[in-house]
Amino acid sequence: MRKRNKYFQITLPILITLLIIFLLGQMDYILSPVGTILTIVITPMIFAALFYYMLRPVIRFLTKRNVPKTLSVAGVFIIGIGLLVLFVLYGGSFMQKELSSFYDNISGQFQRMISVAQEYISEDEIWIFSMEELQGRLASAAQIGFEQIGENLSGWVSTITNFGTILVLIPIVSFFLLKDDEVFYQNLMKILPKKHKETTKELAKEIDNTLSVYITGQMIVAFFLGIVTYIGYLIIGLPNALILAIFSMITSIIPFIGPAIGVLPAILIGFTVDLFMVVKVFIVLAVSQQLEGNLIRPNVMGSRLRIHPLVIIFIILIAILLYGFIGAFIAIPVYAVIRVLVKHFWEKRREKEEEETSLPEE
Repeated sequence: MRKRNKYFQITLPILITLLIIFLLGQMDYILSPVGTILTIVITPMIFAALFYYMLRPVIRFLTKRNVPKTLSVAGVFIIGIGLLVLFVLYGGSFMQKELSSFYDNISGQFQRMISVAQEYISEDEIWIFSMEELQGRLASAAQIGFEQIGENLSGWVSTITNFGTILVLIPIVSFFLLKDDEVFYQNLMKILPKKHKETTKELAKEIDNTLSVYITGQMIVAFFLGIVTYIGYLIIGLPNALILAIFSMITSIIPFIGPAIGVLPAILIGFTVDLFMVVKVFIVLAVSQQLEGNLIRPNVMGSRLRIHPLVIIFIILIAILLYGFIGAFIAIPVYAVIRVLVKHFWEKRREKEEEETSLPEE
């Protein structure tokens, strides 16, 4: 019976998470009238929660030393904005050169791939198409593409406008989350019935700890992976090491699948050098993953979440298919929260059943 209960506790959160992801994916036609509003509201909340858990330890450190909370939050934001301005002023030109070099390398690689492909294509025929027919089809496809670009130009402008709105909202929402998180919590407690307050407090504390462990831990792991990857790329002499390491660091926030996505541009750049450079890139990836799995992650996150890698991989794959890159970011935290809720209510139910069975029969 105990094994069955344990199996139920593991599988039920997975099934609920997958069902929610699937149902939300099927509701696009219902939510389409308010899709833009939901995007503008939910996306800043997701990234604001990310910054909230990243910056909260700093705010708590300052408040414990009698620094007013509002002043602590404002100071952290001012320092962050100052660092961003310094980066743009002094590192902007360097990053522009890196991006330009990266673009040139990628473009050159694609040109070489096209040249190699053309070597295997006869000048007159390519399998079932003649070269002239193939060029005609490509020109037709390009024309259709340009027509669609013109038709969707207004939609692109709207998308850019929404993106700008989201960028503005993220720091604002983050500021108030850090400043008034306790106020939000107290207001929630006030509106709850007394009989549910203790249960809600327990759940809120456990969910908060789970999200804090995962988000802060994953960000620290990704940061260290970015540093290790950058050092490795410098050692092997890979061009555009900084840009490639930053991309790898960002994708490493997604566990297991992220590093595999992050190494793809490095492989393409490696081909611009020689085949042995690609082998070196894979060696850097292997070393960084060994350090991450055996040294960085155990010391940063420990085994507090205890989510099986296979479960993580399937949840992330489904989230990517349904919601893209954002879905990959939030899939594991959502699963972790659902697992906490299921575990909590399952234990409460089991305790109630044990109490009922322990009562003496009349």
